[in-house]
Amino acid sequence: MVNGGFAAAFLAFAVAALVIMTLMFGAAFVAARAQEATVKRIEMSAPAIKKWGGALLVGVGVWFVALASFANFFAGLYPV
Repeated sequence: MVNGGFAAAFLAFAVAALVIMTLMFGAAFVAARAQEATVKRIEMSAPAIKKWGGALLVGVGVWFVALASFANFFAGLYPV
C-alpha cells in the first residue's frame, strides 16, 4: 500500500505547496489589478454618483418629514 517512502511524500508536499503558493499569489495579483480598474471607474463616475446619492438622500429626508408631519394618516395606512 505504501510505495515511495519519505522522498515521494516530501516531493508531493513540495509540489502541493508550490501550486498553492502560486495560486495565492496569482489570486492576489488579479484582485489588485481588478481593484485598480474598479477605482478608476468609480473615480470617473463619482460626480454622477454624488449627484444621484444627494438626490436620494433629499428624497428620503422629505419622506421622513412627511411621515412625521402626517403621523396619524400614515398610522392608519401602515398599521404596525
